[in-house]
Amino acid sequence: MKKLFIFLFLFTTTLFAKVDIDVNAKNAVLINAENGRVLFEKSAYDKAYPASTTKIATGIYILEKFSDKLNNEYVATSDALKVVSPEKKQSSTFLPMYVLESDGASFDIQEKERLTLKDLLYGIMMCSGNDAANVAAKCVFGDIDQFMKNVNQYLKKIGLENTNFLNPHGLHVNDHYTTAYDLALLTSYAIKNPLFLDFFSSKYYLRPKTNKQPSKEKITYNKLFKPGKYYYSYATGSKTGYEHKAKYCLVSAAKKNDRTLIAVVLGCKNNDVRYEDTIKLFETVFNENKITKKIIDKETIYLTKFEGAANSSKVQLKEDLLISYFPSEEVPIKAFLVFDDLKAPIKKGQKIGYVVVKAQDGEILKKQALFSLDNCRRSFLYILKNIF
Repeated sequence: MKKLFIFLFLFTTTLFAKVDIDVNAKNAVLINAENGRVLFEKSAYDKAYPASTTKIATGIYILEKFSDKLNNEYVATSDALKVVSPEKKQSSTFLPMYVLESDGASFDIQEKERLTLKDLLYGIMMCSGNDAANVAAKCVFGDIDQFMKNVNQYLKKIGLENTNFLNPHGLHVNDHYTTAYDLALLTSYAIKNPLFLDFFSSKYYLRPKTNKQPSKEKITYNKLFKPGKYYYSYATGSKTGYEHKAKYCLVSAAKKNDRTLIAVVLGCKNNDVRYEDTIKLFETVFNENKITKKIIDKETIYLTKFEGAANSSKVQLKEDLLISYFPSEEVPIKAFLVFDDLKAPIKKGQKIGYVVVKAQDGEILKKQALFSLDNCRRSFLYILKNIF
């Protein structure tokens, strides 16, 4: 199909940080999960320690690569459960980077305990068990360091450019880092997987009886999901993180009126701040009203000439071309005409193409038909050419 492009620049707006939100987090970002647009950012591209939000990467990688093994039972080995004091770990150059710390979160796994991969994923995502992350990585791959090499390759493939994870749980290692933006990008990708979303949104799990322990009830401590001051009804998933150097972190998804947002806050000074900042980010943007702008008036007339035509054709929209958008998602746009591959004669009222409006990232925001305003006959020379 032959197409004629006429570029019409209509308006330009700021692409980032279009909402004014005062957050206390050291690093923060809010994005639209569907189109990836950044709605707010504060030092979102600076390297930061992620703490247990690392487990989002561990969880989605396992689910994408080993979902057929969810009901397989695995035996927890001593090397995956080795625990040392934080001081010993930080002072040693010989300990594996995945070794556990005595004050870290745990799924209470015992050596030689048999657990399914599904149990371990609940331990990773809901209970934030560092032991569960190690055991799962060791069981599905055989070697935790090699598991992490593969995770990093996987993260690069899905677009994380400033992330380097050295263990599956997020306990501090100097070269274990990410950015708020990378975590938001990762989460927007991960929640498209229904299995991941089940774990990401879990609030309760009955840890089944094993060969080592009786069954136990596990209830989330994530305050977005629990009745109280920070309960947030629109939250569809969330992962907490805390470590002395990373401080308090939170990665969350929320959905309202078919609009899904991802909020990331890192480096918060206390537990309450991470929830306050997250809810403030969500509420500010969810409370926006859409703006409608007229981009092209229906009275605007364009001229084009089709193959074989005796004269140029006048073309026009039947209705004003309007764009509706949320203020925080206003982006530079580009409008152009795309004409169908038509030859004369052209009839009055015939659809002959479209006005297409695209965002700067290429997303089509609007497509509206163009129609001929008059009849356009074939030229005499064109008729002769076709005869002879």
